[in-house]
Amino acid sequence: MGLPGMLKPESVDVVAATAGVVAPHALDITKSFYVTVLKENPGLLAYFNPAHNVPVSIHQPTALANSIVAYASNIKDLSPLLVPGGPVDAICHRHCALGIYPEQYKVVHDYLMAAVGKVLGTTVTPEIAAAYSEAVLFLAKACIDKEESLYQMAEKREGGWSGFIDMQVSEIKDVADGIKSFSFKPPTGSELAGQGFEFTPGQYISLKIDPNGDGRTAPRHYTATSPPGADFLQCTVKKLPGGKVSSFIHEQLKVGDTVQLSAPFGVFTPEPDTSPAVLMSAGIGVTPMLAFDRALGDQVKLRVHVDKAPESHAYRSLFQGQKLEKYSLAGGRTSSQALVSETLDKAGKDNVFYICGPEKWMDEVQAELLKQGATKVKCEVFGSQLGTGCPFMAGAAK
Repeated sequence: MGLPGMLKPESVDVVAATAGVVAPHALDITKSFYVTVLKENPGLLAYFNPAHNVPVSIHQPTALANSIVAYASNIKDLSPLLVPGGPVDAICHRHCALGIYPEQYKVVHDYLMAAVGKVLGTTVTPEIAAAYSEAVLFLAKACIDKEESLYQMAEKREGGWSGFIDMQVSEIKDVADGIKSFSFKPPTGSELAGQGFEFTPGQYISLKIDPNGDGRTAPRHYTATSPPGADFLQCTVKKLPGGKVSSFIHEQLKVGDTVQLSAPFGVFTPEPDTSPAVLMSAGIGVTPMLAFDRALGDQVKLRVHVDKAPESHAYRSLFQGQKLEKYSLAGGRTSSQALVSETLDKAGKDNVFYICGPEKWMDEVQAELLKQGATKVKCEVFGSQLGTGCPFMAGAAK
C-alpha cells in the first residue's frame, strides 16, 4: 500500500501549521466523509451502527473529527495519543473487535482526503494535500502494525482466535428488569469446543447477528461477564427502546441458535498494580464492574451504583463488601457533586476510580471526581473516547 514508516519533517511542519485552520471544519469534513463513503460503499454498514451516524446522530463523525484534531494538534509529539490504554490503543482494539483489515484503510484515506478537498476547497493547496495524505497514511500504518499484534495476541491466548466465528447460544438468563445474560459455546466438535477462554477482565466481546438478512447490521460490543478461563463466553444486555439488536436478541434469540462472536478486546481493564479501587457504575454500566470486582477482590474499597430501582440493578447480589447504592425511583436523582462527595467521604481520594455508565453521567462524574481531588480516574467509553468529554484516564492536577 506504500505506507510511510515515518513522516517527512516538512509534512509535520505543514500539518502543525494548519491544524488550527482545519479544526473548526473537522466535523463538516467527517460528516461529508461518512455520507459519501457509506453511500458509495454500503458494505461498510456492517461496521458502523447507523444510530451513531449521520443523519441520525453525529457521534461517529464527532469521534473521527476529534481524532483528526487530536492527531494534527499533536503531530510534533504523538506520545500523548500513544500511551498504553490511550486513544490509539482503544481505536485499534475496536478495529480488531470489528474485524478491520489493512485494505480498508486505503478506502478511508481516499474518501477522507476527498472530503477535506470538498469542505476546504481552494484552501487546500497541493502542498497541504500531500502533507495530510502522508499523515493519514502514516497513522494507518501505525494502526495496522498495532492491530496485527493484537490479532496475534488474540489468537495465541487459550481459546483464542481472530475475526468472527460461529458460536451457539448455550444459556439465557434474566438478571434484572429488562436485562438478560447470554452465554455462548463453540459448536460441538469445533476446534475450540471445551476450551477455556482467556481474556483480561473488563474486555468486551462483539456480537454479530443479521436480523434484516442483508449482512449490514454492525456488531454490537458488550462487556464479557463470564469469568476468564470459563468454557463459555457471556455478555449481559439491556433491552433498549428502539434498539434493533438488543430488541432482537431479547425477543427472538433462543438457546441453540448460532451467532458470530469476535474474540474479547478492549482497554478498560484493571491497572496492573495493587492500588485500592472504587467501582462507580450506572445502569448497565455495572457489567465491567462485575469483572473488576472478581479480579480486584480486596483491593475494592467501595462499590457505587446508580440505577432506577433495585429490581433493575443487574448482579446486585454478587457485589459484596462496602456499597453505596442510589435509586432514583426511591430518592430522586442524586447529583454528580453529591454522589462524588459521599463516595470520597467513604473511600478517600487516593484510589483508582473506575467509571462506567451513560456517557453524560460519566462526563459529569469524572469531572467532579477530578474537581474534588481524585488521584486517578479510569473511564469506559463504548464508542470513541475522542467522541466524548470523558477522557479514558485522568488525574487531578497536582
